[in-house]
Amino acid sequence: MGIAKMSKVTLLAHQTDKERILDLLQQSGVLEISDLTEQLAAEEPLADFLEQDQEQEAMQAVEKSMAEVRFNLDFLNRYHRVNKGLLDDLLAEKKALTVSEVEENVPTWAEISSKVYQTFKAIDEQLLALRNEETRLQNLRKQLQPWQKLTLPLEDLKDSKTVRLQLAAVPAAQLAGLEAELAASGAAYYLELIDSQRGESFILLAAYTADEEAVQDVIKQFDFNRHLLPALTGTAAENLAKLEQELLDVQTAQEEALARIAEQVQFREVLLYYYDYLSVQRDQKQSVELLARTESTFLLEGWVPTAEVEGLRQKVSALNDSIQISVREPYEDEDFPVQFENKPFFAPYEFVTKLYGAPNPRSVDPTAPFTPFFVIFFGLCLTDAGYGVILMLLGLLGLRKVKGESMRNLLKILVACGFSTVVCGWLIGGWFGYPLFGAPLLFDALSDPMRLLVYSLALGILHIFWGMAVKCISLVREGKIFDALADVGLWYGLIIGLLLLALPSTAAIGKNMALVSTVGLILTQGRSQPTLLKKIFSGVLSLYDITGYFSDLLSYSRLLALGLATGVVSLTVNTMADLLSGHPIGYVAMAVLLVGGHTFNLAINALGSFIHSARLQYIEFYNRFYEGGGRIFRPFRYNTSHIEILGEGAQEK
Repeated sequence: MGIAKMSKVTLLAHQTDKERILDLLQQSGVLEISDLTEQLAAEEPLADFLEQDQEQEAMQAVEKSMAEVRFNLDFLNRYHRVNKGLLDDLLAEKKALTVSEVEENVPTWAEISSKVYQTFKAIDEQLLALRNEETRLQNLRKQLQPWQKLTLPLEDLKDSKTVRLQLAAVPAAQLAGLEAELAASGAAYYLELIDSQRGESFILLAAYTADEEAVQDVIKQFDFNRHLLPALTGTAAENLAKLEQELLDVQTAQEEALARIAEQVQFREVLLYYYDYLSVQRDQKQSVELLARTESTFLLEGWVPTAEVEGLRQKVSALNDSIQISVREPYEDEDFPVQFENKPFFAPYEFVTKLYGAPNPRSVDPTAPFTPFFVIFFGLCLTDAGYGVILMLLGLLGLRKVKGESMRNLLKILVACGFSTVVCGWLIGGWFGYPLFGAPLLFDALSDPMRLLVYSLALGILHIFWGMAVKCISLVREGKIFDALADVGLWYGLIIGLLLLALPSTAAIGKNMALVSTVGLILTQGRSQPTLLKKIFSGVLSLYDITGYFSDLLSYSRLLALGLATGVVSLTVNTMADLLSGHPIGYVAMAVLLVGGHTFNLAINALGSFIHSARLQYIEFYNRFYEGGGRIFRPFRYNTSHIEILGEGAQEK
């Protein structure tokens, strides 16, 4: 178990079988297609008779259809958004369809999508025109509103040979001054106040053209803002009435357009299904670009878990006897993708491993080794049995409802960590901060924190030793017995010896173990150096690594800190709540404080427990044996969000 063995599969077939083979591979979901274009560029002999395969026209057609469906869905969401919560997405079930059922429905889906697209494009253009018209009408209304009391028809507002007419706005405070200055100028004029709004006076000013210069000199002394109205007939009031009717007509047209959009809501699910189908087709067309071809054949390479090779070979051979398949193990220096293989109890914790990154495919999968410690550390960090029960119930409830594999794995981790929290909380904590059901059964962590620190450090020693043991086992499996003894066994001896020095009864044994291990480390840790002097010098320097072991050990004190933090916050919340008792309103406030305070404490400390439990694995545990640099196995498969495409003969869920 751990990291699955991988095999390199090479498939050679006729071009006429390509689509069927890719359909089969995508349905099987066990092969990761390798990019042959890199090999074609690197190996000239191959490039002489092979070229990159591609299906540009088919790819463009699929992308065009996807763009139309995206437009349809975006347009629907713009006017008829589906309000979903987090739980709605988590609990959503995919519609199960067999391959043949999908193929039967595709023509209908495509036709519906095309009709919806044409409808939405027309509506979109109509709405854009209506919005522009509405904006124009509103702007025109804004222009005319100050002049609705003007009785003069707008078409008569034009200059003659002897008279010049102007509509203008001036601050109301300046109107009297303007009239006085105009009168003092000696110009022949007529000024009429049409209306006053928001501190501005809207006026009609008429003057003889012969006095234009004198009038302009006066106007320049004031905030005189001339208004130019569009060429309209009738009075401003008459035009405003027409505008109101036109705006109502625009609003009616918009409502009719929106009603036509609402008629298309019924096709939302069909559009989602069709988009999933097109995504599958796009992935298939994109995969073709990873292949190589001649005029009549194509070549495909990829990685398959060794356990799946025979089943895949039989399926492919059933398509056509002429298809050639060869299988080989990875070359010694060849990298291959990482596929985890763990027992059901450990499999969910691959989620934690993937957060850090994939291990080297030829190294050890850390998932199973760290799982027990991760669960125990989480419980010690949270340390409240009541919180543990809540986490377990949330996890179990989620497992009954949630279908997604990744989320289910996280919920399984939540259940296990919740159980660990119940045990640890019952032993050294309480239930929501109260000493219920005999808690604490072992000791009270808040009253005896040093005891919890000792247990935390003891767990840290076991954790570090277990990491060293994993490295030792790995070296032994590789046949490196001496390396296991020198790089792990001697460090065991030195660390255990130093620990035994702390006890008077074992000090003598510890001293001898430490001395023998120290000499052994000096003699072996520089063995890769070329000269004897460098070997000894490197061996002496290696002893400095003991500080790293002890600094890592101190990191486990965070188990004490987080465990105490949860208990202290719980105690604080309970104490504050007790102060509110004794009055009906106080009991209500007390209930609110208890629920809110413990919810906050659970949320923040559960997150901290997860993060710090993972950190102890990544920093203190992994550095004993972990080799990174791998990449996760990503097989060519159906990647859908709304439909689950089943193999033929599968029963609908």
